[in-house]
Amino acid sequence: MNEGAGVVDSSRASEYIATMRRAMSDSSYALPEASLRLPFDEELLKKSKTLAVKLATPKLSYILDIGIGGSNLGAKALYEATAGVMDPHTPFAPKMIFADTCSPELLSDITELLLNDVMDKEELIIIVASKSGTTTETILNASVLVRALEEKFGPLADRIVCITDEGSPLWQVGEKQGFHLLPVPKKVGGRYSVFSPAGVFPLMCAGMDVEPLMRGAQSAIDDTIERGIESNAFRAAQDIVTWHAKGAVVFDFFVFHPELESVGKWYRQLFAESIGKETTIDGALTTHRMVPTVSIGSTDLHSVEQMNLAQPSVSARFLVRAHEPHWEHEFLAEDKIFAPLVAGVSRRAPCEILDAIYKGVAETYQKRGVSYGEISLTDLDPESLGTLLQFMMCTVMHLARELNINAFDQPNVEEYKEATRRILSGK
Repeated sequence: MNEGAGVVDSSRASEYIATMRRAMSDSSYALPEASLRLPFDEELLKKSKTLAVKLATPKLSYILDIGIGGSNLGAKALYEATAGVMDPHTPFAPKMIFADTCSPELLSDITELLLNDVMDKEELIIIVASKSGTTTETILNASVLVRALEEKFGPLADRIVCITDEGSPLWQVGEKQGFHLLPVPKKVGGRYSVFSPAGVFPLMCAGMDVEPLMRGAQSAIDDTIERGIESNAFRAAQDIVTWHAKGAVVFDFFVFHPELESVGKWYRQLFAESIGKETTIDGALTTHRMVPTVSIGSTDLHSVEQMNLAQPSVSARFLVRAHEPHWEHEFLAEDKIFAPLVAGVSRRAPCEILDAIYKGVAETYQKRGVSYGEISLTDLDPESLGTLLQFMMCTVMHLARELNINAFDQPNVEEYKEATRRILSGK
């Protein structure tokens, strides 16, 4: 990050860092910051590994991940970041399919695909992930999809994995039906659960080595705790406070890799559910106004950048980019028809053009006074991605402390859930 944030109350900061240290070491997951324990919990990780080894046989072709929000967005973000945006058109297996909304069209397409492509139930793993065990969309999707698949394959209990709070209604049903069960610690909220079985088990089944992922997360936590107010996460939180004081209300996660779009959506949920509160911990009305968004570079430079540059104080940006050289160096703009149309394009690789665009954006932001910070990744590998996601979680925890709000509840979301249940019950 590249801006300072003024005076820091070091005693309050040190107190919170001590709390984070306790959470990291607490195997009982008792503190609200309990998610900091996940990357270090070898026993919980072993449960996912053991089940993945059992179910992800050489026959496996598809992993159907039924969940929504924090229960599957982290897994989706990491899968797309490593598998790429063209995954549906590539021959490798297994592939992950995400049923994250109860759209009839989506459910129909998933059903048709699996019924046509899967010949044996061992080619399929079905994950039903719901922290509460009663998420309306997830339960509906599980009901529709499992029934459709069982009409072809017969009982699928031995291919179904429920990931939920231990003892939840879904857990109880899973025990009764003989489904496989994996727990998410009760204190770990969905948006902080990416390093729990909800995130790592599907990735293991898809063939990802999650050890580097956990190492990356551990390094971000160690940096936050050991370096304190000098850590990257603390300084990023201070930057956000400074940018907000200068007028920024939009906080954009601007990724220069299309593979990271779902990582941006994961950030959007993390930020919005953690920071978007009506009241402070003390019960006073909040005064901050912060809206998280996600943009893709360079695509969205051609859609919303006019507004961003015309009103430079409204938005602040995190520019996110991996700088390791990639295979696209093999491609050159060397034809004699299109390349000459733009000066400087001939004999250039796509990554060189993107590098020039990125530098042009940073230069323009400096000139126009746009608040921004740069997040530089070595590569789009699991360790770098683990570091990135944990860094953002630590940043949001620090930001919530600075704003004196609870980063771990989401009281307003319950309103629509209660209304939905009332409507469905006919009351």
